[in-house]
Formats: sequence, C-alpha cells, structure tokens
Amino acid sequence: MPEPLLEVRDLTKHFPLFQPWLAGLARRQVGTVIAVEGVSFDIAKGETLGLVGESGCGKTTTARLVLRALTPTRGQILFRVGGGQAVRVDLLKGRALRALRPHIQMIFQDPFSSLNPRMPVGEIIGEPLHIHGRGSREEIQERVKVLMGMVGLNVQYLRRYPHSFSGGQRQRIGIARALALNPELVVCDEPVSALDVSIQAQVLNLLKDLQTELGLTYLFISHNLAVIDYVADRIAVMYAGRIVEMASKRQLFERPLHPYTETLLAAVLRDFGWGAADRSLDSAELQAVRKFREVLAELGTLDEVLPRLNFAGVLRHVSELTLQTRFEPESPAAGGVNWWPSLRLWVCLPPPRSSIN
Repeated sequence: MPEPLLEVRDLTKHFPLFQPWLAGLARRQVGTVIAVEGVSFDIAKGETLGLVGESGCGKTTTARLVLRALTPTRGQILFRVGGGQAVRVDLLKGRALRALRPHIQMIFQDPFSSLNPRMPVGEIIGEPLHIHGRGSREEIQERVKVLMGMVGLNVQYLRRYPHSFSGGQRQRIGIARALALNPELVVCDEPVSALDVSIQAQVLNLLKDLQTELGLTYLFISHNLAVIDYVADRIAVMYAGRIVEMASKRQLFERPLHPYTETLLAAVLRDFGWGAADRSLDSAELQAVRKFREVLAELGTLDEVLPRLNFAGVLRHVSELTLQTRFEPESPAAGGVNWWPSLRLWVCLPPPRSSIN
C-alpha cells in the first residue's frame, strides 16, 4: 500500500489569552483558547479528504497549521515531497520551509479580499512564480496564459483588475494562482461558500477536472455536507477543535455514528445519492440526540472524542478527572430513551474549548 502524501498526528494549537496589567504597561496570560486538539488524519496522493464542521470548530486553523502559516503547539505534520522521504513540516524553518511552499498551496474562502485590488490579474497569477524565481519574465507570462486557459478565463483579461470580475471569475483567478507552482497538495478553504449555487457547481466541476488532469490532492474544507458529498472521497467531521468521526463518504452518509454527525445530516437535504430513502433524523432520533446531550451536560466534562467507534464498544479514558460512564439502552442514566444502536452511545463530547485561570 503506498505511503500517504500527508500525515497529521495529534495536531494541537492553543492560543493564549492576555489582559492588560500594570495600568496597561504590560500584559499577563489569563487563559488559553483550545482551537485544535489532537487532530490526526492521512491523505493519499490523488485523494480528496473533506473536512466538515460548523463555523468556529477549527477547520481553517487546521488548514493553516498544515500550511505552516501557524506553528502548532504540538503534534507532527509529515509531507512526502515528490513521493519521497517524509519531511517534518512542523519543524521546518527559514529556507527549508520556503522550499516546501511550492508543494502545498491554498485556495482561500473569500474571492474578493484574497486578491490584491492594486494588481492586474496577470501579475496576481504570476506573483508566486516571481517570488520563487521560476523562469524569466517571458516564461512567466506564457505560464500565466496557460493557467488562465486552464481555469476558463480569456487571456485578454490579463491587464484587468480584480474589481472587473464576478465572484466566480475571481475564484478562478485564485485557483490559477494556487496552481502556478505545480503543487502536489491544495488546501481548499471553503472555496465556494461565498458564491451562489450555480457558480458553486461550475467551480466544483473545475476543481474536479483539474484534479483528474494534474493528479492533485485536496484537503477540502466546508461546512456544507452537500458540497463535501460531491467532491470528497473520505470525510472527517470536526467539532470543537477535534475530529469526532472519519469514514468513507458512503459509510458516513448511510450510517453515521456520532450524534453531531447525525445533526449535521438532519440540517441538509435528505437524499445524498446513495439510494437511501431518507437520511434525515426522525423525531424519535432527534429526541434521543437531545436527551444524550442533556445527560452529558449534567454529568460534566467527559474525555476525548473517539474518531470512529468500533464494535468492541469500549471507551478509552485518558483522564482520571473525567467521569467514566457507559450508557446502555433503556438505562436510568439515559432517561429510559430507547437509543438506536447502543454503540452510538459510547461517544463523548470534547472538553470546553477555552479555560480561564
């Protein structure tokens, strides 16, 4: 079995909270925001991993950690450049980190603020080539024209400025810029969330065609399960800074295990194209999910979320301070609710995302 292109192990990012001290002359740390905690996943070459979750759950922070736009608090990020030996991205600095940049690129969420309004489109797309010294001025101009054609833009627009383009055209410019250096991994941070539905379909089709043509690997971030269903091979569900469930697309949509995944599915269209008559939760299941959360809230903080449950049905507790309780169907702790498979109950929610001293 080939080695994965990207491996992320126990990736964690904490942001310190400060408050003014000594009449504003200094500041002191009063707490920590847990943005990402213990995230682990792999992405194979040519694969699309969808990272889905609500706003503020840590998806973009995870993407920036993978790109090393942020330095992780702890954890490992392994990337195989050209399919060779794995490189510890989290340890790279200076020139070594700069040399890695062409291999991992990003498509940003906002097609308006991500483009410099004072630069024409040709310079925006060619800027990565200039920064990394990829060819002469004439060679860069030819490469820019090729990239414009790849994303479906007329080369006559090279001297136009971003304000002259629609939102979908601006996102195509961002895609062309991301592909300028022939990256192996492209991080797509909600690339269609700011576009209307018809333009979303065009951009998604473009990304899939480019993946087939160039052999790209995507880490695709979105809060829209319908979009993730269309583009992803595997899906990781993120909640409160942790991955609570990871599975193939078909397995996750047909048989989700975590209550949070169930609520996400209940909020979108019912048919995901897998032949299931109805993937939305009925009233009894929704009542069970709500009751489960109420019970957890009463019991206090439980330990880490299991990314995917197994049929052994054993919770691995890592903290002696957490309450170790196992819920069974029809048990008093569950309030007499007839839960669907009992294995789904052996899931716990993550701890609070911030702590104040």
